[in-house]
Amino acid sequence: MSEDQQAPERVDGHSPDKGARTAVRLLMGGTLVLFCSLLVGGVLAASLLANPNVSPPLQISTETTFITEPLTPDGKRIDFFAAIRQRIRPENAATDDNGFRLLVQHLGKSPDSNAEHFETLCRKLGLVADGIQPDMVFEDLLDFMDAHIASADGDSAFVDQLREQSAWKLREALSQRPHRPWTLDDLPMMDAWLRANGPALDLIGRAVQKPVFYIPLVRRSEDELVLSMRLPEVQWMRSLARGLSARANFRIGTGDIDGAIDDIIACKRLGRHVGHGAFGIHMSVGIASEQIADAIGIASSFEHLPTVEQFRRLVEQTENLPPPGDLALMLLVGRFEALDFIQSLASGNEDVMSELARNSSKIRDSTTSAYDWNVVARRFNQHFDAMFTTGSDVPAASVNPLELSVSRRARSERMAETLAHLFLRPLEAWREATRRNVCTHQMKRITLAMLIYERDHGTLPPAYTVDADGMPLHSWRVLLLPYLGHEALYSKIRLDEPWDSRHNRQFHDQTVTFYRCPSDPAARAGQATYSVVIGPDMPFEAGEGKRLADFGPHSDDMILLVERGEPVCWMAPAEIPQSRAEEGIQQHGSHYFPPASAEDIASHHPGCAMFGQRSGAVTFLSETGDLEEFGAMLRGTHQDKADFPPFVPRDK
Repeated sequence: MSEDQQAPERVDGHSPDKGARTAVRLLMGGTLVLFCSLLVGGVLAASLLANPNVSPPLQISTETTFITEPLTPDGKRIDFFAAIRQRIRPENAATDDNGFRLLVQHLGKSPDSNAEHFETLCRKLGLVADGIQPDMVFEDLLDFMDAHIASADGDSAFVDQLREQSAWKLREALSQRPHRPWTLDDLPMMDAWLRANGPALDLIGRAVQKPVFYIPLVRRSEDELVLSMRLPEVQWMRSLARGLSARANFRIGTGDIDGAIDDIIACKRLGRHVGHGAFGIHMSVGIASEQIADAIGIASSFEHLPTVEQFRRLVEQTENLPPPGDLALMLLVGRFEALDFIQSLASGNEDVMSELARNSSKIRDSTTSAYDWNVVARRFNQHFDAMFTTGSDVPAASVNPLELSVSRRARSERMAETLAHLFLRPLEAWREATRRNVCTHQMKRITLAMLIYERDHGTLPPAYTVDADGMPLHSWRVLLLPYLGHEALYSKIRLDEPWDSRHNRQFHDQTVTFYRCPSDPAARAGQATYSVVIGPDMPFEAGEGKRLADFGPHSDDMILLVERGEPVCWMAPAEIPQSRAEEGIQQHGSHYFPPASAEDIASHHPGCAMFGQRSGAVTFLSETGDLEEFGAMLRGTHQDKADFPPFVPRDK
């Protein structure tokens, strides 16, 4: 058909292509609508991406908030404070079964507590704040020393010394002196402190014997972050522990060994009770209090040495302490703290975001961008699970500026990694602190076992026994088994056969928990991480035991027990030679030192190693400490150089 020809019309009056043209118009219209919809959607998406104030709301689920109840009164958020309180508050918190309640009734509020905080605290304890009439006082030892430095009591020699020494150094010397044996001849100013604080110290001893010792959680408002809560009473417990230590050392110096044991055990029990709190500060102060007690040398005064019965009483009461704090609970609460923080960020808390930006350079330049807080929370929980179940480290955060600027998901994942670094590092440090505390407890028990063995046999155990030909038979670890509660195992070992004889090899994989530090990842069942140092100047030698009385007047802090660089079979007669020990503490995992060998003194505790001493104390020494001083402690010739006039030297 030519263009000039007309198309024939249909009998119904419609052009044959009119329907097609209609269909095309409809199709074009739909396409336009679709195009417009896509265009509008794209614009909206772009605007959402560009708008720094638009973020998807945080959903409550096990993947994001980890728990789904209890909720805040508006039902929109998780009440993490209530979740923590539900897990730690005992039923008898407001009764006379609560030892902390007894302290409040007689001592009143802690020094750092205000009236409003104290009123709420008392209400949770079933007390009326206005009705509390303290009848005892407790003055922090450091505050007492500061007041003494300020007054000097007219002591001209003291004032002259104050002029010569910086105030902090003199304060340090004064504050540390009561933590080793002393008398009123040494510290005459402490007479007033003892008389004023004695009743309060006795009260602590009674309080820690109660069935529970619960310090209520108090928050300032319903919106306060769990992370921001003030816990002044917890820090107060550290001060009480120092007070118990000072009096225990006074009692050791004056021959009241039974009284000193009471104070040591009270200090240990206080630490265990405080460590049962939910937060990292509870665990930190609890562990610090325990280690204050473990640093007290019950046998550090040669004029007033304990009897074997007193040694055994200290061991028995140490074994009957409350259990340590629950690390799993502390980690759970640490997760709650972080998720409460994330929840607050998701709710638009600008103060929290600003504070986070001030403390983290990784997000300082991107705090005005939008985040998907569901991605943040999920990723944070994944990092938490990886670190505390599989041991995986938190991955390095993305640093691609372009991706961070255009991708909300990328920014959210980076935020999760940043928060993981901020929150999980302290949790890992607290986990190591609990391991070190276990190590300290084990070394304390071993050291006391050595001292009891010396009383029973007249000498310390030999480093290892030998046969008639001088060949090694059995390690000191085997000989101490009856003193560590392993009499049954000891009775099965044939002491007249070598440690690796056919009969004795069956016990090589036997786990004796006292001999293995939990911080050593290489130690397996049946291995030991503790050793003695053997040599002519050391307290241990092969084949024979040595008398402690043969060492000099400065040997109270002589080292008996050390940590070793590599674990060995607990039955093996493998110890550290004097020549290697005098090279000092070797550093694990350092870029500047080779790995510690089996004959080195070394530890997996960051920055230090633990040591058991002749006094019965356990202390930790820095890897970078004075080598000459360390050698003197190994030989038992160390003289303390920390005294300032008007103190009387220890060996007067």
